[in-house]
Amino acid sequence: MNVTEADELVYYCRFIDGQNRWTVIPGSWLDVTDLQVETQERVKYGDSVSLRCKSSCSLPQQTTFIWSRNTQRFADRKGNQLYLRSVNRSDAGNYRCGVTGHQHLISPAVYLNVEYPPQSVSVSISPSGVIVEEDSVTLKCISDSNPPALNFSWFKENETSAVGSGQSFSISSFNSSFSGRFYCEAQNKYGSGRSASVSLTVNGVQRDALLTVSGIVAGCGGLIFIIVIIIVFIKRMKRREGGTEDENQKRAADASDDTYTALDPASRTSADVYSTITSVQSRSPDDTYTTLDLQSRSSEYETLAVTSADPH
Repeated sequence: MNVTEADELVYYCRFIDGQNRWTVIPGSWLDVTDLQVETQERVKYGDSVSLRCKSSCSLPQQTTFIWSRNTQRFADRKGNQLYLRSVNRSDAGNYRCGVTGHQHLISPAVYLNVEYPPQSVSVSISPSGVIVEEDSVTLKCISDSNPPALNFSWFKENETSAVGSGQSFSISSFNSSFSGRFYCEAQNKYGSGRSASVSLTVNGVQRDALLTVSGIVAGCGGLIFIIVIIIVFIKRMKRREGGTEDENQKRAADASDDTYTALDPASRTSADVYSTITSVQSRSPDDTYTTLDLQSRSSEYETLAVTSADPH
């Protein structure tokens, strides 16, 4: 049975025999107890602290107590005290205790709050990247501290006095006069911490001018691309025209070779010569006679024509 503090009462024993009832007097008081962790609410970084596991009932002196932090078991002690020497921020957390043999009986968690000065101080820059003239720049001081740091100071190297205060430090219109190395200091009631220096330098002209130059460069890049395409196109056209002229020259050369071959008997084969001779010889005598007869008739006609034309 799982008892609670509400079960702390006097309990009596009663006997029933037929119609008779007997109650045992006096009764017994039931004590319901639980385990509790007692410690300081707040401890300072570097201090020593003692935690005690308290029970309302008496426990054997050799009882072993189990200690855990943030649900992780980390220590067993014969006594009911846990001693932490020179605490730091890693010792902060929820502590519980229990008793060996009764692991289901665990005390409620008690938070150990360890306070410490600012640590791991750093600076963030917004916007990050290249800073040009007339940009707005904001520096932010970041620190790990308990309680949180409330006081922040900004310094520029090689200058004795602070140049700003507050967790954020802004420069609305940055120019070369602000160039240098900056750092911040964060402070709470236990001390202060300093960040590493960050460099702020003007790395260009005004933002509008930079955008104009970028636009010009982009336009030039597009123009160059178009020019390259035109040059490539012209070269390809010249190659095509050159190829056409070469083909025409080649065809002309081939034709001249054919003519020369026809005129040059030496280049003709014996079969070609034989074919020519055969063609001449194949003509019939009648064809030859007809040719001669026509020539003779033509001459006779001319003689008669001349005679008839003479008046004498």
